[in-house]
Parts: sequence; structure tokens; C-alpha cells
Amino acid sequence: MEDKQLMKDAKMCTRWALGLTFILIFAFPGIMFLTGYNYTLQFFKGWTYLAFAWLIIAGLYISIRPWVEVYMEKRK
Repeated sequence: MEDKQLMKDAKMCTRWALGLTFILIFAFPGIMFLTGYNYTLQFFKGWTYLAFAWLIIAGLYISIRPWVEVYMEKRK
């Protein structure tokens, strides 16, 4: 992979990571906090399950993706 393409992809990934972090950690809960929403236990459970699902999916993707790339390289 060329360095130019690698730098372009790194910038895109960084922007996505920072954007999702801002939305999921600050913007979404912050808006609910400012509007006076009362967090219920059920909402907290749902939010926690969503966070764990996100972590598991991201972990699996990060773990499996290199193996898929190696497999695809060997097939060529």
C-alpha cells in the first residue's frame, strides 16, 4: 500500500473515531442531561448493553480483519 493512501486512510479513521467518541460520549448524553431527562435503570441497562455490544463488535473486527487480509493476499 502506498504511503499516500495509508496517510489518507489514517486521517479518515481518526476523524471517524473522534466523531463517534464525541457523539456517543459527549453529545448524546449531554443533550439528554441538558433537557432534564431522568435516567431510568432500564435506560442505563440498555446504554450499557449497547456499549458492550459496540466493544465486542469492534474487538472482533480489529482481531479478524488482519487474518482476512492475509488470507486474501495468499489467494492472489
